[in-house]
Amino acid sequence: MAVLPGAVGVLARGGRLGRGAIRNPVGRTTMAYEVLARKWRPQQFEEVVGQGHVIQTLTRAIRTNRVAHAYLFVGPRGTGKTTTARLLAKALNCQKRGDNPDPCDACDSCREIAAGNSLDVVEIDAASNTQVDHVRELRDNVRYAPARGPFKVYIIDEVHMLSTGAFNALLKTLEEPPAHVKFLLATTDVHKVPATILSRCQRFDLRRIGLKEIVGRLEEIARAEKWTVSPEALLAIARGAEGGLRDAESALDQIVSFRGETVEEADVLGVFGLVSWTTIDRLATAVLKGDSAEALKTVAELDEGGRDLQRLVQELLGHFRNLLVWTHAPDLAGTFDLTEAQLDGLKAQAALADGEKLLRVVEILTEAANQARFALSRRTVVEVALLKAARAASVVSLDELIARIEAGPADGGAPAPSAANPSSPARVAEAPPAAGRAGEVARLKQGWAAVLERVAETAQLAAPYLKEAEPLRIEGDHVVLGFDPEFEEHLPRVQTPRAMQAIEQAVRHELRRPVGIRFVVEDRPKVPVGNGGAAPPAAVVPEPPPKKKSPAKKKLAEDPAVKKTMAEFDAEVIEIRE
Repeated sequence: MAVLPGAVGVLARGGRLGRGAIRNPVGRTTMAYEVLARKWRPQQFEEVVGQGHVIQTLTRAIRTNRVAHAYLFVGPRGTGKTTTARLLAKALNCQKRGDNPDPCDACDSCREIAAGNSLDVVEIDAASNTQVDHVRELRDNVRYAPARGPFKVYIIDEVHMLSTGAFNALLKTLEEPPAHVKFLLATTDVHKVPATILSRCQRFDLRRIGLKEIVGRLEEIARAEKWTVSPEALLAIARGAEGGLRDAESALDQIVSFRGETVEEADVLGVFGLVSWTTIDRLATAVLKGDSAEALKTVAELDEGGRDLQRLVQELLGHFRNLLVWTHAPDLAGTFDLTEAQLDGLKAQAALADGEKLLRVVEILTEAANQARFALSRRTVVEVALLKAARAASVVSLDELIARIEAGPADGGAPAPSAANPSSPARVAEAPPAAGRAGEVARLKQGWAAVLERVAETAQLAAPYLKEAEPLRIEGDHVVLGFDPEFEEHLPRVQTPRAMQAIEQAVRHELRRPVGIRFVVEDRPKVPVGNGGAAPPAAVVPEPPPKKKSPAKKKLAEDPAVKKTMAEFDAEVIEIRE
């Protein structure tokens, strides 16, 4: 921060530039205000919040004299990319640093770099200097020695904004700069940086700063500034910052300007259109309970109160994401950006739905979040999404339905026939006589194609293997389906719980009565038998005569194309069918 002629600068704690008393031409004294994001910019490595992996690597490189010639700092806005680059530049040129990696903040070099007027540290905004001529000028200037310190440091912010020609002009200099030159690049969109640039730099990925870390930093600032800010208000500001500390500091600065030095949660929610955690929790509970009326009522209240509905969908999506993760991996609860009280509420709420329902709700809210960005009526998008989510959370899943069927009726009666227990079927309806059972077998054979189609609707993997099975007989309340010995290996494919349930339902639909299913491996009889005995002649359905194999089919194995294919894939002909 440059001091104007006639100005008297006042240093804040730790060498920070605070407010300066400036005397104007008429002799009146005014106060030059400095925003929190600049006033509380870290001046030591230990003050950088949430980027321990980056700071540890840089400080160790400085201590062991292994500093690379080019670094690339990647990350979202407000996470400390430019701040870290300035700290590194200050540490490299500090005159009194010694073996300590932190700059002293007292020497002339540190003061000049902090004030932004050092000749040895050149900051370039790539968004304003995109053309190749600007990079050529930089390339010509790197040959000159530094004015004061041992290094000349170039900090290029938003480097992805450079043009293709500018990147090409920078390549050689970036790869082999003079020994006294260091390049520090920063970008929020690394995908736009050419691979040739990336390969010449050591890359550091700065992550979004956690909720607890932002709250801790804001508490420190509020305490130093002698402001009274409630913990709920700090938490709301941190949630709204979305991992950017600079955004959080700017929001705190704005809310204090609006409300004064005493800030409550309601003030933050009203100014920035945010939604409280209590409201998110109440809305999620309504969705999980299938209470569509309560969900719509809550959305109406928020919309009338001027809340940001697009942000509401995003926070609700994050809440259900936490519920989904907790359901499948409770050990990851420590990674959630939640307080202890919020985490306890999340655990209690997770008991209202299983993982499958939560997954459907997350998919619905994800689609709604994408639509809300461009929708003319965000309220309509949110309301429709919540209605779908409430219905998805209350619909009984297939697994629950199967479990209920297997558990049997609540009155203590015998359970329905199930594939899980074929040896002890329940007699829900009186079994027909032998003649009737033979007729049912005949009808089942005739409608077997329809049975296969119905099975394929819910058990697609089992349906092809079921084609080799055939209804043989009815024993009690179970239909016996037989496989020839040559197809015995298909049995495991059709005896899974899901496949057995689908087959049983399809056979029930065809016979119009409850039955169970049992598979056997035996030679298929020519005449269907009911209940272990011979059926009356009227009910006998003769087996169709075996189809004769076509001579052309028999010669298929000798076909040159088949032989070539077999040789290519090291295969053999197992069977030839019509």
